[in-house]
Amino acid sequence: MPSPKQSPRKFSVKALLDLLRDSGKPVAPKTIFGFFGADAALKKRIKSTLAQQLENGGIVRTGKGYGLMEALPRMSGVLDVRRSGVGYLIPDDRSREDLFIHPRNFGGAWPGDRVEAVLDATRRREATEGRIVAVLERAARTLTVRVGRRIRAGRYFCQPVDSRMSFAALVDTTALDAPEKGDILIVSPEKEQEAGVWLCTALRRLGVERDLTTQELLVKAGHGIPERFPESVLREADGLPPDPLPGEWQGRADLRAVPLVTIDGETARDFDDAVYVEQEENGYRLLVAIADVAHYVREGSELDVEALARGNSCYFPLSVEPMLPEALSNGLCSLRPGVPRLAVVADMRYSRGGEPVQSRFYEAVISSHARLTYTQVQAALDGDAAAVPGNLLLMLHDARELAEAFLRCRIGRGCLDFDVPEIRIRQEGGEVLVDTAVRLFSHRLIEEFMIAANERVAEHLKERGRVFPYRVHPRPDERKLEALGRLLAGTSLADRLPPVLDQSGLQALSRAARGTDMEYAVGRLILRTMMLAQYAPENDGHYGLASEAYCHFTSPIRRYADLLVHRALKRMLAGQPEARTPEELQSVCDSLNTCERKAMEAEREIQKRAAILALEKRLGETMRGVISGVADFGFWVELTDMPVDGLVRLATLDEYYSFDPKRQELLGQRTGRAFRLGLIVDVTLDAVNLERVEINFTLAE
Repeated sequence: MPSPKQSPRKFSVKALLDLLRDSGKPVAPKTIFGFFGADAALKKRIKSTLAQQLENGGIVRTGKGYGLMEALPRMSGVLDVRRSGVGYLIPDDRSREDLFIHPRNFGGAWPGDRVEAVLDATRRREATEGRIVAVLERAARTLTVRVGRRIRAGRYFCQPVDSRMSFAALVDTTALDAPEKGDILIVSPEKEQEAGVWLCTALRRLGVERDLTTQELLVKAGHGIPERFPESVLREADGLPPDPLPGEWQGRADLRAVPLVTIDGETARDFDDAVYVEQEENGYRLLVAIADVAHYVREGSELDVEALARGNSCYFPLSVEPMLPEALSNGLCSLRPGVPRLAVVADMRYSRGGEPVQSRFYEAVISSHARLTYTQVQAALDGDAAAVPGNLLLMLHDARELAEAFLRCRIGRGCLDFDVPEIRIRQEGGEVLVDTAVRLFSHRLIEEFMIAANERVAEHLKERGRVFPYRVHPRPDERKLEALGRLLAGTSLADRLPPVLDQSGLQALSRAARGTDMEYAVGRLILRTMMLAQYAPENDGHYGLASEAYCHFTSPIRRYADLLVHRALKRMLAGQPEARTPEELQSVCDSLNTCERKAMEAEREIQKRAAILALEKRLGETMRGVISGVADFGFWVELTDMPVDGLVRLATLDEYYSFDPKRQELLGQRTGRAFRLGLIVDVTLDAVNLERVEINFTLAE
């Protein structure tokens, strides 16, 4: 760049590009004009050239400056768009920090797209911003839109259902019956006709927006959850026999006479685990028989490839999207009563106190003696002898004793036991109902048996050096634990805080809060310190369960990780070598972790949408709830009669509140009134918004 003594350079396109290249950062128009000593006519020419270069992609505008595309630093990653509209690029290189992207700099990218952005450190003093310059991979090939006004026959003006997508869609609907205003459509985006308007072709009508079935379809489409199996997969499944062939029983233990039973919910159709307990002289014998899915789903088959792509079954209030076709999930691999089924058995012996004594594993053929429900089993445990077949009563009481012993052992070793309410959603007479599911000891009984089987299998495979996916739950971040201690030091629990917040300390803290006004807050705060559990080929233990080695073995019908564990166990039993290295398994685990997060996000979204449908007729009603989160702009309240939360904005309150992030508290500057995590409050339902998936409350006086 010329100094004041140097004469201005002669302008040309090459000279302009050289200037931008040599600068290495965005250059403001004023600097460009000075470099070339531009008069009014040359300024006009420079502006025209800059516009042409922007059009052909040679340069990019960041903030108030221009930069040569090839000379600017850049980053690739996935665009994460918040409900507020702002975006962050989550970098492919996880060692780098997320990059802020202003909505005006999305460059045609949509939430979830993999993109490339140039970095602009001149835009804000406190942080670098980015501008997206290329969409490398679309997250979705279709969009879900809400029908607006009709423009002409077969052409409608629509808006994306996802409020984070701030553009309009001009949709050709000639391939469908004429939609009504408010209908939800799946469309294929063809091209951007002009800034903010996309031409699209309608592919499918999902239905009326305020129908729960439509909402389920909408969420499935939004999260890319497949609804149909490829024909090749269905053909392969249909080619399997309806029941195990006698020739497949050879070499297996015959346990058909053992009174194994399945215990599931009333609406369950895929029964992948059966249990049996008997008392012995020095303790208990527990059999956990799991459907031998690996016998039918062979590695590399069409069924296997599709199951890996799905990762897991996805459960919705009115439907299930299974990992395997129904011919297997509800048929050949489902442990239905009275029919022979192939299984892999964990045959375990425990002491009276619930400590493991001996375990062995083998392939078997079984026949479930009863399909029991949690309600039936609980009634039997509570004294209703007629609730289950008489020959099963003693076994179920033995099962309760063993489950109670397991629970005592786990708590004794530091297991964190949270009783988080589970949402229940149903539809009766066209009305959506949402409340809290009843949790029975019969639920816990099965959970304890499944945990025991998962631990024994993981220990067995680990001791023999086999390669399989562990279910790991890392230790909490020490900084989060320290922050938790500081926060609680200013509460009524200050004198009962354990000296160290390790597993035992967190247990003690939970016990100290039980029955106090801090119980809810402490439970939520402890949960927030926890890391996410995930699958990995390396064992890092399971912190929440206080387990040194843990895996998922008990649900191969609905989780691909369990299928991998079954294959590892069956190879070991057959004396076969490993099929994968830990490095190869890592990529599979990464895929499964992604599928699991997708399913969890879809589940959370349909729960919120169902709650909005259930609450629409209750506007203006006063409800009781507990503060479940605090921010500088308001606080969230979780209702006591349904486990969903909504926001109380500070703007709706009658004074100024300051936010203390360390204490997770909002404090009124005039009255001194405080709103903190766990406080019980009465709120009025002010508004629900299905488009933005929001529930808003005001504080009830």
